[in-house]
Amino acid sequence: MKPLSLDDLDRAGIHPLKEPEALADLIQACETSSLHYFAIDIADVLNKAQLLERFAETLKFPDYFGRNWDALYDVLCDREWFGNSGIVLHLKHTGSFEKLAADDWLALCATLEEAIDYWRCLNLPFWVFVDHIRCQFD
Repeated sequence: MKPLSLDDLDRAGIHPLKEPEALADLIQACETSSLHYFAIDIADVLNKAQLLERFAETLKFPDYFGRNWDALYDVLCDREWFGNSGIVLHLKHTGSFEKLAADDWLALCATLEEAIDYWRCLNLPFWVFVDHIRCQFD
C-alpha cells in the first residue's frame, strides 16, 4: 500500500476515512508532514449549536468565537490560531449527525471547503477526514 501523503495542496479537501487501519496511516502522515491533527467526535451531537460548541472545545477556539457558520470560517482562517503549519481535522462518528441535521451537515462541509481553499491560496494544507461523507464538491 502506498503511504498517505498530505503534502499535495491540490488534493487537500474533505475525504472519507474508510478503513480502520487508515487512521494509523493518517496520523503517521500528519507526523511526516508536520501537520497538527485534531479528532472531533460528534457521535452525540444533535444540532448546529452542539456541533459548533464541540469544534470550539476541541480546537480551543478563542472566547470571542460567535458560534455561527461565519464565525467558524473566521476562526478556521485566523493565522494566529492556525499558525505556520497545516491542520488535519478528523470528524469522527458523523453518520447520525449527517442524517439528523442534513442541512447543517452541508453547511459545515461548505464552510470547511471555503477554509480549505483559503489556506490553499496561502500554500498551507488544511485537510478534513470524515468517517462518513455525504457532501460532494467539484
